[in-house]
Amino acid sequence: MKKKILFLISNLESGGVSKSMVSLMNTVDKEKYDISLWIGNLGGLYFDMLPKSNLTIIHNEKVALLSKGIKGILGLVKRGCFLLALGSLIRMILSVVNKGWAGWWLSRLYPKVDGEYDLIVDYNGQQQLYFMVDKLKGRKKVSFFHSDYSKWPYYYNVDKKYYPKVDAIFTISDICVNSLKNYFPGEVNKISLMENISSPALIQNMANESILDWPETKDSVFVTIGHVSTAKGTDLAIEAASILKKRGINFQWLFIGAVSDKNKYDALVRKWDVEDCISFLGLRVNPYPYILRATLFVHPSQFEGKSIALDEAKILCKPIVVTNFSTVYDQFEDRVNASICDMTPEGLADAIEELLTNEQLRNCYQEYLKQHITDNSSEVNKLYALFDK
Repeated sequence: MKKKILFLISNLESGGVSKSMVSLMNTVDKEKYDISLWIGNLGGLYFDMLPKSNLTIIHNEKVALLSKGIKGILGLVKRGCFLLALGSLIRMILSVVNKGWAGWWLSRLYPKVDGEYDLIVDYNGQQQLYFMVDKLKGRKKVSFFHSDYSKWPYYYNVDKKYYPKVDAIFTISDICVNSLKNYFPGEVNKISLMENISSPALIQNMANESILDWPETKDSVFVTIGHVSTAKGTDLAIEAASILKKRGINFQWLFIGAVSDKNKYDALVRKWDVEDCISFLGLRVNPYPYILRATLFVHPSQFEGKSIALDEAKILCKPIVVTNFSTVYDQFEDRVNASICDMTPEGLADAIEELLTNEQLRNCYQEYLKQHITDNSSEVNKLYALFDK
């Protein structure tokens, strides 16, 4: 008999967590394991990248409506789900006071899932964690946290009640491991590293696909992958672009990702007079051809757990400029495989200009990356090992 594994995730809209979930789902051995995926919202940028066979999707439209604010409440009322609508309204009010207890309350509203599983994997944390522990039947239960907990402690008051009830807690970098251990000293034996899975063969193959909107008239093209937002450093990048333009550098900077506030960022581009050298391309299912063709890959983020986009840029051996967020040294050594810069417009601009003008440094980074490409698909074995404990 195959062992049964249930994965939980809120959505596959965009971002690193969604992409790493899809990579994991495509890595799990479906000949040995019976795999199901509970998903809060169907669709999303990466949904079609899920395995096409040997995967059971579990979805309840009521769960989707519970996450859609006022629109979702109205949808619940139309379906006659008056108590759920009231519960969703209470959750919205609670979220203003305490995000942790709002997440706990939301988990109370989720309908149960029938059946028992050998392993349940909560891939999101927060309300999925509380839902898994309280409402789902599994011989082993695992939770993931995909960032530096010190940057996202909003759920701490509830998490500290639930982490003791799971069998393992995985996170994605050494710094993230240490952060979790600092917050949850009673669970140190449960907390360990499981890296996001990136397949070099798949990424390199997809990178060879053609693209139609490449800017051919610029001397240099920079690519940044991630949500267009303050947290991902877009404000910082736009100001850095202004500095580079004033220095006479002929470039185009492509931002690939959802735009959190288009009006705000269009206004910032106008303010800094960089309309001719910044493009917001929106979401792309396959960003790899852009990374492959880029002169530089630039990652101006304020914080990360462990960036999948950076791992992918490393696999494609691109010269990289990255800001000095707390976990950056889990992936890079300054002037060995990337230029790590101060988190300021001037620091970012200086690092970009240096790497543009220093061919020897670019070649050094690329040669190092070529010698250190790794396929970490074996990380999935850390989940399999739980069956033996």
